[in-house]
Amino acid sequence: MANLLWVVLSLVVVISGVLSPTGVGAVWVVLQSLAVGGFAALQYVGLKRL
Repeated sequence: MANLLWVVLSLVVVISGVLSPTGVGAVWVVLQSLAVGGFAALQYVGLKRL
């Protein structure tokens, strides 16, 4: 759940421009959110199998 929240808030920060990251920073935040989203998906699948 926390990973999903991280992804959503990271994308909101980039889209809204609240923190106005540089171009490289914006790309980094998006790539990081994709990685965290991947972990969230793996956790979901793992918990579903329990």
